Amino acid sequence: MKKRKQCVSKEETCIISSTTSTKETGDNYGQIPMDIILKILSRVPAKSIARFRCVSKDWGVTLCRPYFTDLFLKMSSLSPCLLFTFHAEGKWSFFSLPESMLISDQKSSRVVDSLSHVPIDYPIRVCVPVCGMLCTKDEWDLSGKKDARMMICNPSTGGFKLLPKVKTRRRRVLTYLGYDPVEKVYKALCMTSCERPYSQKTEQHQVLTLGTGKMNWRMIECSVSHYPQSQHNEICIDGVLYYLAVGSGCWKTSMIVCFDIRSEKLKFIVDEAFKDIKSPSTLINCKGKLGIIHPNASGFMDGKSSGFALWVIDDIEKHTWCKNIIMFPSLWWSLVAGTRVRIIGTTGNGEILFSPCVVSIPFYIFCYNMETNSIGRIEIKGFGPVMDQKIYTFLNHMENLKLIP
Repeated sequence: MKKRKQCVSKEETCIISSTTSTKETGDNYGQIPMDIILKILSRVPAKSIARFRCVSKDWGVTLCRPYFTDLFLKMSSLSPCLLFTFHAEGKWSFFSLPESMLISDQKSSRVVDSLSHVPIDYPIRVCVPVCGMLCTKDEWDLSGKKDARMMICNPSTGGFKLLPKVKTRRRRVLTYLGYDPVEKVYKALCMTSCERPYSQKTEQHQVLTLGTGKMNWRMIECSVSHYPQSQHNEICIDGVLYYLAVGSGCWKTSMIVCFDIRSEKLKFIVDEAFKDIKSPSTLINCKGKLGIIHPNASGFMDGKSSGFALWVIDDIEKHTWCKNIIMFPSLWWSLVAGTRVRIIGTTGNGEILFSPCVVSIPFYIFCYNMETNSIGRIEIKGFGPVMDQKIYTFLNHMENLKLIP
């Protein structure tokens, strides 16, 4: 396999020169301590680190050590990005934009940074990214291939790995990805159900721990019969994966399912307040608390949508919630018009982000500020000559240098 040539920019050359010149001359006067060098490098883009690893064997080893990759991830979490991904021309493409650039002004346009491209010859759906990684969601349905296998991917590096085939004879397979920040481990949760005859009920629940040598799916118990909502409604907060579901059989009520990554136990939150929460509701991270946004309309949102309801949890054990009804300002219609958008989540400053469901030219994202009841529109450029492709947009993405576990 041919290695890609890594081109080093002038700025990167200055960093390399300042940290290697004293070593070559043997003069320690003025030499920058290694811990300072690593702190500096933890603030540069992941693509630059990939180039620095090619400078020498020593650099390659140093920048792959867990100390540095953990430090880089920590710094990246302080400056999260907006992640865009879509499938076109036989590849799965990733683009990013720092959330700090989501500031609307009179000339509101931003150019995304191209991260990586993964070769894949069929459309896919993806899980919400977790700690810099993401996973394909249900390849059996989308690819039409019996031997299709899910994969985990690092958008920052373009690295990917096929996951073991799920142990099931059922064709419908739905997958979520979670992360335990204490043990620093990723786990995939998959659920299977019958396709023929169609059954809106998950029958098997399996877990896969990534990075454990030979990976194997293992069965776990589920005490409540349910079926996950089909939209991107999952979110992982502090080692707990949450997703929206509907009870099966005679118990057809909306619920929140909580999967503890470390203990691998499922819990269920069923409350009278959730009876009207149906697809396309979205789970969000509201300043560290679990929140639910439910539009005042069915299906996609557009300029005709009047607003939404927002639930924010106060105590997940006591099932105490705070509910707010939000009505859009009149400017919403003139900015969004006929564009179909979906709720992406909340930014660090509390704004709610909306993104179109397909790539278009021009391509706009919309930021709604609940405190000021104002709406802003930002044009996103840099996707290339792509039109009408289904696009996934995610908030709070962190650049991760770690190899696929």
